[in-house]
Amino acid sequence: MSAQVPTGERRAAIISGEFVPLTLEEFRNGYATFGDGLDGKLPRDPDFPAEYHDAVTGEDTPFNRAWIEAGKLFIDEAKRISFYQRVEKVMPIAADKKYGKYVDRQAGSFHIALLGAVAAVRFSFRTTPKALRAAFDAEFRHRLAAAVDPGEPDKLQ
Repeated sequence: MSAQVPTGERRAAIISGEFVPLTLEEFRNGYATFGDGLDGKLPRDPDFPAEYHDAVTGEDTPFNRAWIEAGKLFIDEAKRISFYQRVEKVMPIAADKKYGKYVDRQAGSFHIALLGAVAAVRFSFRTTPKALRAAFDAEFRHRLAAAVDPGEPDKLQ
């Protein structure tokens, strides 16, 4: 999926350092749109051909339609790149069996602390998978503790 992000945009993200955090609502809306696209629930974009092409060509598939439609929700280029990378690299961590009790597989929903950690964990293109898992776990534990004992409302910002 990294190949989906144009080289110039990828280079700009690398130079700037970390991916920008997204709000819970931004990520939730993007991920819901992405899921709807995968399920074929999005109306056809006039820029796309009327029929799906073979997935090998990469021209027009449900995945590509979902990817592009979700990306259109982010006008800010940095947020769009961040969203793409969070779907590609962080969501698989959140879906891991380690966090299984915080995921309702039948409903396809995630605990608010888990989704918040996906949206806000700090990482960049240079972050190793091991470091990303550790950062995600720390962010999740912080958000889970805040969800149990919210304390001051601005602590999750």
